[in-house]
Amino acid sequence: MNSEKEKIYCFDASVFIALNRVNLYIPIPDIWNELDKLFLSGRLISHEYVYDEFNPGSKNPDFLAKWIKDRKRYFVGTTEKQFQLVERILGRFDRLIDPEKEKNQADPWIIALAIEKNQEVTLFGQNKEYYVISREKIRSSTKIPAVCRAFDVPHLSFEEFLDDNGWRFRIIKK
Repeated sequence: MNSEKEKIYCFDASVFIALNRVNLYIPIPDIWNELDKLFLSGRLISHEYVYDEFNPGSKNPDFLAKWIKDRKRYFVGTTEKQFQLVERILGRFDRLIDPEKEKNQADPWIIALAIEKNQEVTLFGQNKEYYVISREKIRSSTKIPAVCRAFDVPHLSFEEFLDDNGWRFRIIKK
């Protein structure tokens, strides 16, 4: 029996933004199909507050807002457990969010989602491991990677996520 756990990716908004920026300069239509495959297979989720950051209901949505609009079902809503976890996270990392902003900020919620999912146990045990994926600097003491380390949540950078899936961006000279 294979004891390796299936990796489930919990995307921060920064990853969607990075992919969209790459796509602006080097159109990569396959990347959106590959993300859809991850969503459909259950290997990619995110939080509803990440979804809200893209404002898919705006009058002039950009490509990313249009693309995300039809994928709301993959953005998990808040739970009581997440509220408790976010309180603990912000108790230790109060600079993770900007208290001046009125809008909900997704960073503590995406971490809380991964913690919550990693603590779930099914009838067959826990055969999945939830990783937070972000573009934030690994060495920062106040950003997502630092919080993930403090709460024992697996974290991958954008580049590590690409490697993990065997994805490469390259320029092909004709």
